Amino acid sequence: MLVVAVLAGCAGTPKTAGDTIEDISDPIEPINRVFFEFNMFLDRTILRPVTRFYVDYVPEAFRVPVRNVLELLNTPVVMMNELLQGDIDRFMHTAGRFTVNLVAGFGILDIAGEKAPPLDEDFGQTLAVWGVPSGPYLMLPLLGPSNIRDAVGRGVDTVADPAPYIVSNHTSDTNSYLFSGTRLGATAIDNRSRILGELEELERTSLDFYATVRSLYTQKRRDDIRNGGSGEPVPIPEISFERDDSIQRQRSSATTR
Repeated sequence: MLVVAVLAGCAGTPKTAGDTIEDISDPIEPINRVFFEFNMFLDRTILRPVTRFYVDYVPEAFRVPVRNVLELLNTPVVMMNELLQGDIDRFMHTAGRFTVNLVAGFGILDIAGEKAPPLDEDFGQTLAVWGVPSGPYLMLPLLGPSNIRDAVGRGVDTVADPAPYIVSNHTSDTNSYLFSGTRLGATAIDNRSRILGELEELERTSLDFYATVRSLYTQKRRDDIRNGGSGEPVPIPEISFERDDSIQRQRSSATTR
């Protein structure tokens, strides 16, 4: 579930409805919870076992290049959104990293490394920078947590991604579908592998796992929009949460309710 997964703009910090934890709008919560349980069922029965096998039996020497290739394929979309947000500094940073890793690293080695760490921008963030409200919270089947703005952004990023068009123009339809399917599956497994133990622990310690994921997703997106400027730790999907703090927040929330 955590695979899970535009032309000028003011790069200032937006203050849009639905971007703060207190303002989370979830008018279709009963439906969202059904989709959440569906996603968790697929995670427990398919994605989690496959990811566990991948982490346990595939050497890290292979997994790291796979992650580098997936990042490289997504870089054109990141650069597009950096331009659309008017953030030239981040665009130049990403373009430089892309060029170095593509030319010197042959697309599989992270030559830029910590000197130019990867940045991540998507059209949902771009819409937020433009002042578009997040809209109601959504739990999308297969895709996981989202909201109206991010769902639209996901669609735009998918259409704007040049990789499928390039592949389809230089190979058969069968190979094109194979490329897209392989990339999608590899991305899902790679994303899931980053929170393999942490998600299970979070589920075990949460009083209301759905509400926890909803809150953490909103925090994560708020932090993404501010390019990490909120100063608050974000548990998902980066594996950086403090367990005691997460539990305490859930207890406080339950007490309030």
